[in-house]
Amino acid sequence: MFSGKTREFVPFASLRRLSAPLAIALIALPVLAACFVSSATAADTLTGRAKQGQAIFQQRCVSCHNKQPGDTSPFGPPNLNGIFKGPSRLTTKQAVDIIEKGKSPMPAFGTVLTHSDVDDLIAYLRTR
Repeated sequence: MFSGKTREFVPFASLRRLSAPLAIALIALPVLAACFVSSATAADTLTGRAKQGQAIFQQRCVSCHNKQPGDTSPFGPPNLNGIFKGPSRLTTKQAVDIIEKGKSPMPAFGTVLTHSDVDDLIAYLRTR
């Protein structure tokens, strides 16, 4: 029954086959987890004025300005994601003027929002 050949015991020998995939998984897992956590908590990290501005945006603006980041569709109201960044960015003064005085077909919000509300809204838009 016993062939006479002895097998050498090598600790963790069966793990050698798994070493490359295991190493990749151990490296990739924290990176992927960080991506999901940061995207899930991006809205939670808003503080102060930006948080107030987000509430104003949800109440007054999102019904028209609801485009997602990267939406370059020429139809409908402008995409406000990144309006303070890139080559065609707005200045704070331009944004205040548009919000307070309107820009056809957008109505003016100067009599609806306080100056503090407008500042909060701009603080939020800067985070997008």
